[in-house]
Amino acid sequence: MNTIMVGNSPSAPDRILPKAAVASWLGVSASTVDRWTKAGAFPPRLRLGPGRVGWSQSTVQAWLDAR
Repeated sequence: MNTIMVGNSPSAPDRILPKAAVASWLGVSASTVDRWTKAGAFPPRLRLGPGRVGWSQSTVQAWLDAR
């Protein structure tokens, strides 16, 4: 697993959240996350495997902070 370095000290690694976890965190349905992603209103997803997608926790947090 990669560790993100900030300055000289390592920080916690960035977690990859599956769609269901992202939807729950945002208080919306998984379909809404899909719709926002397809419309370009949400960060692009990462393909984790066949039928599995996710987002980095820091990317979702940055998106929330920018809203």
